[in-house]
Amino acid sequence: MSFIITMYVREGIVMASDSRLTLNTQQQSNDKTVVQIAVGQSDSNYKTFLAPNNIGISTYGAADINGVPIGGYIESFISEQLSDANSQIDEVPQKILDYFKKISNTLDTQFYVAGYKYTDGGQREQQVWHAWVAQNKVKRLNPPGQQGSLWGGEADICSRLLQPVGLLTPDGKLEQPLPHFQIPFQFFTLQDAIDFCIFAIRSTSDAIRFQPRPKTVGGPIDVLVIKPDKAFWVKRKELHS
Repeated sequence: MSFIITMYVREGIVMASDSRLTLNTQQQSNDKTVVQIAVGQSDSNYKTFLAPNNIGISTYGAADINGVPIGGYIESFISEQLSDANSQIDEVPQKILDYFKKISNTLDTQFYVAGYKYTDGGQREQQVWHAWVAQNKVKRLNPPGQQGSLWGGEADICSRLLQPVGLLTPDGKLEQPLPHFQIPFQFFTLQDAIDFCIFAIRSTSDAIRFQPRPKTVGGPIDVLVIKPDKAFWVKRKELHS
């Protein structure tokens, strides 16, 4: 599993992701008890990619195909299907779906695709799309002209930080709501969006570290910024010796 986040504000779009690859295995003891084990295999996986025409792609869910990390397949998709730089943002999600369904139509992998499209009036419109291979679904997610955020993967920790919570009685009834301060995403600048994306992934990784659960989020954080006329990496892990 993973944790990826996409934020869209007036100035641009931010896409960020962690780097951990987790392998899920089963072990059976002598009494036939099956134990599910999740092992962090690598902290050097790429889950966010920059395609031609300043289009960003992030992935979460099933992270391998036939035992091979999915990152290599995404790079192949970009070079084979998007290399001519003529693909528009609203065409890419369906191309992703078609490409990966040919490999496996049951692949439980999901994608965020983000970028800009020229409108008839010559303006560039932000678009953020979701593609889900196993469900054969493509959907645009961002309402035109609004700011907001989307995340996928291990989202429970971030959701708890943002949603109203309270103290419960032993029988599970709400006893006392805790103070709740809603985050005004509509006022975020591009820098705020970058900072929040890093905060969300880091908070998820740090919380999982102390919880008795599989350590499915971790490693370096990659951060991609997409503006109407360009795209660049704020953080990107590099190969090294």
